[in-house]
Amino acid sequence: MDLDKLGIKASKKAECGVLLKECYAYAKKSYHPSTHNAALLVDKGKIILRGVNVLPPRVKRKKERFEGNNKHIYPNHAERDLVYKAARKGISTSGLTMVMPWLPCIPCANAIISSGIATLIVHKQMVERTREGWQEELRNAVKIMKEAGVKIIAYDGRVGAKAYMHHEVWDA
Repeated sequence: MDLDKLGIKASKKAECGVLLKECYAYAKKSYHPSTHNAALLVDKGKIILRGVNVLPPRVKRKKERFEGNNKHIYPNHAERDLVYKAARKGISTSGLTMVMPWLPCIPCANAIISSGIATLIVHKQMVERTREGWQEELRNAVKIMKEAGVKIIAYDGRVGAKAYMHHEVWDA
């Protein structure tokens, strides 16, 4: 995906790269079969909460919940996992920053907007690897986040971590 066409500014700020490296490390906790993604909730540069692609608490991990289209229905994406954890713990997300490697789908963009997250930091190199089948949804997610006033920044550079997306490992 072309971030310039989406109107997303690229940044080379070192702190963004450090946060994304932590995000990729935490993403290894995901047992999602095709993509390991994580999200961090950050307040003034400090990580206060982490989320990952995972089933909701107390829901059993069953093979059929990760097969076919079910893998898009049963597990929470990292963004929603993070927002739901914050709600359970009584942590306000209003005005805070979310850091995650990829752009959110529309349901996750809705969670970001509705929870009051002000800034989203993504990884340019991960976003550029987006498969064609996801691009229209992610473009629309960006549109509604920008319409709602969410600032989106794309870190441009390597972070020194391994990433797993669409069954492929690559150097992020």
